[in-house]
Amino acid sequence: MNTQSIDEAIDKYVHERMQQGKTKASERFLSYAHLKFAGEELAEFMKKVGGLSRYYMDFLNVMENPFRGPELAWLASMLVIGSFSCYLMNSEETRLTGIFVFSGTLVHAWALISMATQKWRDIGVMIAIYREIAEIAEHEVESRA
Repeated sequence: MNTQSIDEAIDKYVHERMQQGKTKASERFLSYAHLKFAGEELAEFMKKVGGLSRYYMDFLNVMENPFRGPELAWLASMLVIGSFSCYLMNSEETRLTGIFVFSGTLVHAWALISMATQKWRDIGVMIAIYREIAEIAEHEVESRA
């Protein structure tokens, strides 16, 4: 049994879950598993699905911080540019330029906040879906024992 079939099953569940709901996705996931594997292979498959789902949950928990990655560099550059625009606004000759730069910084700050919120929300949803997959796999292993 290779990891590709496990990833394929998890991926199918995720797509089905987002489109059709939990019940339909669970039914199709279990149907896929029963058609593809039988007996001891099914129990082993479900254990590996549960393990891989927990791994994905742990990975996403680490990545859940929206300011991990390029967002942090974007925030730092916005702070530098915002500070420079405040400096420009202090001088009479460059006040208009400073106002334009500062307003652009505010627009980009709003875009960053929106993007970070979207990323945080999407990761939260994916963690919940992987938790569902792990629960389904554990329940299936327990019912086979």
